[in-house]
Amino acid sequence: MQVLMRLISIAYLVFLTLLLLTADPSRVVGANIPLLLRRLMPEAHLLSFFVLAILALGSRWPAPRWIVVSLLGLYGAMTEIGQGFVPQRTPDWADWFQDMAGVALGAALCWGVMRLAGRWTRRRLMRECAGCPPGAND
Repeated sequence: MQVLMRLISIAYLVFLTLLLLTADPSRVVGANIPLLLRRLMPEAHLLSFFVLAILALGSRWPAPRWIVVSLLGLYGAMTEIGQGFVPQRTPDWADWFQDMAGVALGAALCWGVMRLAGRWTRRRLMRECAGCPPGAND
């Protein structure tokens, strides 16, 4: 399952890079963008990086989470700089701040879920071990 999550994470990263470094991203996703997506376009960077953070952190790469989050921030900065070399695109601080907000929200959600899952697992283990001999749950 972890390998599949990592592959999905990489595929999404490649797709997002294509969208961010293309002159007309609507051509990549098709001309018929659903109404809901058109309404969310002002928050596209925030939502895109929110999903990226969830996928990257949920994939549990063999690196500390703070490094993964830092790399996502660097990725956001590099794509903004790269947009300066793409016709009809310009780097924008507001977009980078949206990228960082998306990463922060995604990281907060993942860490919160992981923390709750850890508590739930510990409680379940303590209940299962309630009838164990003394010293069995040390």
